[in-house]
Amino acid sequence: MAELSAPERQMIVQWCMSAQFFSEQTLQETISRIYDDEAPALQDTVDAVNLRLTRYSLELRSSMSQTSGERMWALINTKADAIATGATPYSPTLLTILKHLIEQVYTDQHGNFAVDLHTAVREATSKGSSSYSRRDAQEAIDWFCSDGWLQVTNGWVVLGQRSCIELQAYLTDGFAEYMRTCALCKEMATQGVMCDACGAFIHPYCAGRLSETSKAQMLSCPTCHQLMESPSSFGPGKPGIRHNLVKSDVSQTQRDEDDE
Repeated sequence: MAELSAPERQMIVQWCMSAQFFSEQTLQETISRIYDDEAPALQDTVDAVNLRLTRYSLELRSSMSQTSGERMWALINTKADAIATGATPYSPTLLTILKHLIEQVYTDQHGNFAVDLHTAVREATSKGSSSYSRRDAQEAIDWFCSDGWLQVTNGWVVLGQRSCIELQAYLTDGFAEYMRTCALCKEMATQGVMCDACGAFIHPYCAGRLSETSKAQMLSCPTCHQLMESPSSFGPGKPGIRHNLVKSDVSQTQRDEDDE
């Protein structure tokens, strides 16, 4: 790891603590601005910053957009409750609503990790006070989206990239049976396709990359290498893959492999 000078490193640490959630492009531009033309490599900078942040139980982590491939970064607390800590601007009521919506989205019975906006507004309203209106609920959802916790896609409420970064440990510990991981990039998968042969999941963006590298422009599973002609899909507005069905299919695949 390259050695970073203390003053510039401290400036980056302070900027990260202020920004909290930002794109990789913004991070690179900030590093270049602080270091002028002699900016260190991005990973060297991240390693140096995280070394500095350890004393505060903070860490820079990133996640790739499952559809576009854009990488976002967030400053997370490695010890405290992720939702309560990361969403400090919110009132107790808003924190309750945010936590409820995230759990509703993540445990969607259809396996799409999505809740339609109408349902999300109704659920948010039910968690507010007796005077909490649907308009209040819609404004809360808009705020959560602007802060990166949630995202509205074609009328569906899904997890935002900030949730995928900051809440991965929370979701893994509390809802392990719903966790899906992309077989190519190894990051959390809340939308994409599933190989019907082995049960592997692939992000839409990663599936596109695999198809582009294929001579026949066809998608092959990175795990079992079978051709995926009409794979099952999940995500907002998709047919969905129920979690109990995934478990059954994967378990059967593993049994078949063991028999061989």
